[in-house]
Amino acid sequence: MLASVSYSLAMPCGSSGSIEKSGNSAYTLGWSGRFRGLPSCLLIECCPYHWEVFPAWVSLLGEFGYDVDIACPDTAGHLETLALLGIPRLSVEHLRDIPLERYDLVLIGTLMHEGYNDLDRFMPLPGLDLVERIGRPSISVIHDPVQWHKRCPEASFHGRHLGGWGTLNLYSDHSFYWQGRLRKKRRWSREGERLVLWEDGRRLAFASTDRGATYRGPNGMALRRRPGPRIDLRRHTRSGRHAIVTLSRQAAECLKVRCPSATWIVPFASHDGLAPPPVGEFVFAGSIDYRRKAVSSLLSACPTLAASESIVVLGGSRYANLAEDPNIGRLIRDLTACDVEDKVRFTGYLPYGEFVERLRRSRFLLPLVDYQVSAGDYRTRTPAAIPLSLGLGVPLIVNEAIARRFDLDFMVCYPGEDLASGLAAARSMSDVDYGRLRERTLDAARRQKAHNLETLAGILRRIAP
Repeated sequence: MLASVSYSLAMPCGSSGSIEKSGNSAYTLGWSGRFRGLPSCLLIECCPYHWEVFPAWVSLLGEFGYDVDIACPDTAGHLETLALLGIPRLSVEHLRDIPLERYDLVLIGTLMHEGYNDLDRFMPLPGLDLVERIGRPSISVIHDPVQWHKRCPEASFHGRHLGGWGTLNLYSDHSFYWQGRLRKKRRWSREGERLVLWEDGRRLAFASTDRGATYRGPNGMALRRRPGPRIDLRRHTRSGRHAIVTLSRQAAECLKVRCPSATWIVPFASHDGLAPPPVGEFVFAGSIDYRRKAVSSLLSACPTLAASESIVVLGGSRYANLAEDPNIGRLIRDLTACDVEDKVRFTGYLPYGEFVERLRRSRFLLPLVDYQVSAGDYRTRTPAAIPLSLGLGVPLIVNEAIARRFDLDFMVCYPGEDLASGLAAARSMSDVDYGRLRERTLDAARRQKAHNLETLAGILRRIAP
């Protein structure tokens, strides 16, 4: 069990009303879960994911006496996690109907700007305009600071190509991303009034007759300029009522150029430890994604597993037939081609409560990430396995560069994609050595929890005195 750290803050009192009970929580007329005198927070998550951090934020804010309501989409993952917490869902689609003045604090679970892709998936857009319209003291979480700095688009368009419509973002380094048209080599330039895109050496020229508001290109291609992204974090935080939080020290450092006051927290929910599980099983938790995970390291490690050993892929897909999932189907085919299909087992989708309980019984957790994964920049983003490891006390078998980056070099580490050597090191570990490793994992969790509490206390003193 992690050590408990208490912080005392002078908090504004929330309004009161009749109380009705739900599980272990209390709710005021279905809106706020606070008793008279307790501060209240509304957590707003507009993304159709990120429900896994709800328990962590509820726990962390609870350390300061906050009672938390949650407005989010109605996906199965969100609903299952809310049921686990005993918190009813407030509709993020009807955020305007929620009496926001009742809340002492608003937490934006994922802050975005107008330059992100697939904006039609996020209703409303969780941007700076929304936070400032709400008008309450706020904490906004930026998951990927690169999107607010180096990969913030210089210009953004709705673009029509042969495959349909997709967002076209032009970046300051003259690279670009056009949704639905993935190419290895992509550059853009301007030639007078023309916008020129180069895709794998092919030149696509677009002409405009309205000073760049719209463009027409070859083969029916067309562009329509989108509004410029609202990204002025420095101005947003200047009033002292709003704070920006990232999820790693490196992310906060990356964001300093845009927001000098940005801080970092790694939210996780602590659980009582279980007896050490038996050897022979290594667990990967989450979605198999060839673009964002070092799946090749898993494939090369499987032939080295002993007869009694296996890798378990926990959760990761809602497909009833896992082979129909594009990434899992590909992994199954690759495992079969390598004649090691019996070395990887898939649980299929698990409700979040079952997912966590299964993880608690794991001996080792595999993040399957490294710096070479093109679609996931783990120089600033914290791998999802790290807060799981800290909260559950389950040690990692992790790429050594990732371990050094996030101060976890006491874990079982391996170079490059040589996961097999990490599995061998874990296999040779005695029960005594494993016990020491587990205790060091819990020590790291205690330090991180103390940092989280100290950081959040400073933010709350500043924005909600």
